[in-house]
Formats: sequence, C-alpha cells, structure tokens
Amino acid sequence: MDGLVTESVNLLSFLELGKISDYEQLKPEDMARLFPEQWLTLTDDWNGLYYHAQQTAEGWYDHLLVARVLQNEASQAPNCDILAIKQLIVSRNTYEAYQDYPTLSQVLDTFYRNEDSFKRIFSAVADVNSSLIEEAESLLQSLLVTFSVQQPNIESLDWETYQQIAEAIKDNCELFFSSYFNHLNLAAELLIQLKPNCAVLKQVALCWPPYVLSSSSGELSFIRKLLAHCYKNEGVEFLLANVEHIMPEHLLFLVAQSSASDCIIMKKAFTDTFAAQGYYPGANCSLQVYDDFFTLIINRKSKRLINDHL
Repeated sequence: MDGLVTESVNLLSFLELGKISDYEQLKPEDMARLFPEQWLTLTDDWNGLYYHAQQTAEGWYDHLLVARVLQNEASQAPNCDILAIKQLIVSRNTYEAYQDYPTLSQVLDTFYRNEDSFKRIFSAVADVNSSLIEEAESLLQSLLVTFSVQQPNIESLDWETYQQIAEAIKDNCELFFSSYFNHLNLAAELLIQLKPNCAVLKQVALCWPPYVLSSSSGELSFIRKLLAHCYKNEGVEFLLANVEHIMPEHLLFLVAQSSASDCIIMKKAFTDTFAAQGYYPGANCSLQVYDDFFTLIINRKSKRLINDHL
C-alpha cells in the first residue's frame, strides 16, 4: 500500500484514539494495519517492541528499530528493554561503512559494538571532531539534493517514456535513502543535539521525496522526526511559516503533543491557507476531516485543562 495512505490512516487513527496503544492492547487486525512504520516509530512500549522484534525473525523492520534505539541512546540512558532490542537487532544485522563518510561510519561502529564512547559523542560538544559535523551536514545535503529531483512533465512525454523516467528516479532515490539509512539517522541525531539550528535540518524536514513511498522504508518517520525537532526548536512560528509544506496529518500530530493554543492557531492558519482552493494538494482526506480533527484535539485539551483546575 502507498506509504502516504498508511501514514494518513494510522496517524489519524492514533489521534482519534488519543494515544499510541501498547503492544498487548493491539488486536490481530491492528497488527496488519498499524505495522510497520507508524506504531514501531511512535510507541513508547519498548517491551512490546522487543516482543515484536522477536516474533519477526526475518528482521523486516529492523532498520526502523535501529533508528529508534539510536535516537534513544543518543539522548538518554537506555532501559533494559531497549538494550535487549539493540542486542537482538545488532546480532542479525550489519552496516555498511561508507568510505565517503568515514567519521560517521566510525561512530556507527561504536554504536554497533555497544561502546560507551558512542554516548559521550553527544554529551561533550567541545570534544566533537569538526569533520563529524561536516559529514553529517554533507550527508543530509546530499539527501536534500536527491529528494529535489523533479519528476518529468507527463504532458511532454509518451506514457512509456514517462514511466521509465519516473521509475528510474524512484529507484535512485530509494537506493540512496535505504543505503545510507543508518548514517542519515545518526547524522540527524548529531545535528539535532549538537547543531540544532542547522539549516539543512529544516530543509530536509520540509522537502518531499519525488516518488511513491512504501509503507516501511522510513522516509516519513525520518521527516516526522525532523519536523518535531524544528517545532520544538522554533515553536509555532515554524509551523505558521511552513504550513503549506507540511502534511496535514503531520501537522495535527505535532500540535496534538503540544498546547491547545498552538492547535487553535494552526487550525486557523490551515483553514486560511487552503479554504479558498478547497483542498490540500495530495491529501488523503477532505479539509472538513482535518478541521474535525483540529476541533477534536482542541476540545480534548480544553477538557483536560478544566479537569486540571478542579
């Protein structure tokens, strides 16, 4: 299924429910619908993640779990469930040490070897090798260039030629992203923690892959992570300035984690931006559906606020 469709359906389902279900709360039909990317990349049920990883011996979604563990380990001391997940996925996976990014590859090696030096890299800015930050910025810049490739104009080509060009773009982009997936996540974590105002973080967060996404390749969760950082770093002004570039489901999910006031501000901004044309380009739902979810989130937060004062 198209990755944008599963992203939309699952994020809106989580928003409607008001939480990310724990593994033991999921029903058999949820397992097919929610896996792999959305639940795996959002749940805080690490014990459930470990159980799921054990049940998925072929390791289809290990790359997503590696990204989760790396993000967690870079920012805090991992708990026993996270360490168990890491031990499992590292035991059945290797990584490619790319010569064009030797310093990033060296840090990734310490992560896979479970060395203490990995965590220290994120906690002592003065000790970080400048080439590590340069490589991180360079890699994300290369991803930005890759994602900026323009699809051919279908009106100027016959259908067969258009399909061939579009397929070549998809293959090249997917190959780059999948090949450098671990390095990209490491680069993002380094910049988020050590150079949070880095321009390329925002640029990648607001770009869009020029091809049909799969439901498990990780591009959308990667963009989601960068959007969350930019919002945390710059506040609602970031969302206001870029509302037309952010997937509505991502916008809703961001404000659902924040205040009612931000949600009210963004509901008005979203409506003002798209009401005249009557739709959000490429969206899976109508503007009314998104409006209803803004209202749901605002009412839910307002009710909690009232209860907190009782």
